[in-house]
Amino acid sequence: MTSKDYHLIIVESPSKAKTLNKFLGDEYVVEASVGHIRDLPSKNLGIDPEDNFKTEYVATITKPNLKNLKSKLSKANTLYLATDPDREGEAIAWHLVELLKPKIPIKRLVFHEITKSAIVKSFDQTREIDKNLVHAQETRRVVDRLFGFPVSNKLWKNVAYGLSAGRVQSPAIKIVVDREKERSGFVKSEYWDVKANLKKSSSNFSSLLTMYKNQKIASGKDFDKKTGKIKEKGRALINKELSDKIIEDISSQKWVVEKIEKKPYTQNPYPPFITSTLQQDGIRKLHTSSKNIMRLAQNLYQSGYITYMRTDSITIADQAISQIRDIIKEINPDYIPNEPRHHSNKVKNAQEAHEAIRPAGNFLHPKELKSKLNDKEWQLYDLIWKRTVASQMKSAKIMNTVVTIGVGDCKFKSRGKTINFSGFLSLYNETCETKKEDEKTLPALNESDILDLVSLDGNQHFTKPIGRFTEASLVKELESKGIGRPSTYATIMDKIQQKYVNKVNGAMIPNFSAYATVQFLENNFNNLVDLEYTASLENYLDLISNNKMNHVEFLK
Repeated sequence: MTSKDYHLIIVESPSKAKTLNKFLGDEYVVEASVGHIRDLPSKNLGIDPEDNFKTEYVATITKPNLKNLKSKLSKANTLYLATDPDREGEAIAWHLVELLKPKIPIKRLVFHEITKSAIVKSFDQTREIDKNLVHAQETRRVVDRLFGFPVSNKLWKNVAYGLSAGRVQSPAIKIVVDREKERSGFVKSEYWDVKANLKKSSSNFSSLLTMYKNQKIASGKDFDKKTGKIKEKGRALINKELSDKIIEDISSQKWVVEKIEKKPYTQNPYPPFITSTLQQDGIRKLHTSSKNIMRLAQNLYQSGYITYMRTDSITIADQAISQIRDIIKEINPDYIPNEPRHHSNKVKNAQEAHEAIRPAGNFLHPKELKSKLNDKEWQLYDLIWKRTVASQMKSAKIMNTVVTIGVGDCKFKSRGKTINFSGFLSLYNETCETKKEDEKTLPALNESDILDLVSLDGNQHFTKPIGRFTEASLVKELESKGIGRPSTYATIMDKIQQKYVNKVNGAMIPNFSAYATVQFLENNFNNLVDLEYTASLENYLDLISNNKMNHVEFLK
């Protein structure tokens, strides 16, 4: 190969470079920067607020890697920057130009999936580096440093060495601490219920006491968690003595079906995955961490199997929707809706330019990848494939049935759920597999039916405090409050578990450092733990991204 006879493409990771190489000819050389190549210095602030927030960057790239990139660049005739299609990727592309100072034409190459068709298409749509995206990423980094660097030093001096504060990290810790404080104020209450096991023909089903002498029976949700008292007057509280009396009174009486209420409802499919919902469902179903889900997703993306995994958009390209509809037709033509579905995005600050997370290219069936992926990678791909295909299927038609049964001074209720048309539920369900009480199928019943009593029992219960956060529910909470970005959730989960949170059976329990840090920040730097303030910063970064706000003016 003679000099100046190839195009140099720079991506972030060696695995992404390897996948790109499969689709490109000898006229292209693909190299990896291996992530970020420059950052603010670790030993000083690295920002001069007096000089329009001028930043000082230091190289973080290894010397051998930098030497290799410069060597390859010296023999290239064009430089293509194919870093990820988000603010971080745009910033890496800019840093590469700043560090390498190329004297040849520079083109920004953007694609959301690493497939041959997407890459070929991207060469026809090259552009310049988007300075607005770079300014937004740099602004976020500057804000994080201006908050985190000096405040962390204060934490070291006033609380404990090694602690840190952060624009998203600190609110996340506060949310966990506030939940624990709520739990510590909880007052436990005792209550009983009475459960009947009934029979119609050869079918058994259960029924729960809901009224006694025209009074509604108190259940766990009726108690005030701070006082332990029943919130609403007129509720009957059952204890062991009353439970025994009711059982004795009605055991030999006639059980009659008094009322049957059938309420049909439609359950629509879930939208395709975005970063946060992928993490939530992945944590639940793969029984792993947020960090690990993102590592697996990164592997799938860089191998060309899924689209870019950092996104908060639920949009799917028309071509992909057409592929999905063909797949549904093969599964069952009855499951294809007349028109493609368009889901509405509920995420604050969603970046609609991106696509949702979906299988890339030819939508390979999970069976085809079983031998090519490790177990966890395959499970995650299977989850993404099913959720994506299910998102374009017909809604499920479900019948909820509530049966009221009278006996003596009591009313019992049985709840059942029948799926009349499974639709998307035939492929994918977000909830866990265990059936709730109201999801049981009831036997065919008619009003005035006489039922046989099989057994009748009183059961002791105690109210429970609000549940602790898990990684999945904390990601959901941060997302719902507009705090953080798809790219930050996994890092935040990992960071807070290093110093502030102990994970026990999946539950996040704050330690002493978390309490001390939150108290110190609330007393001295309240903005850092003000959830509304933190969320509003994301809005400003979006305005900078879209060239609707000057980043220096914002920082001032």
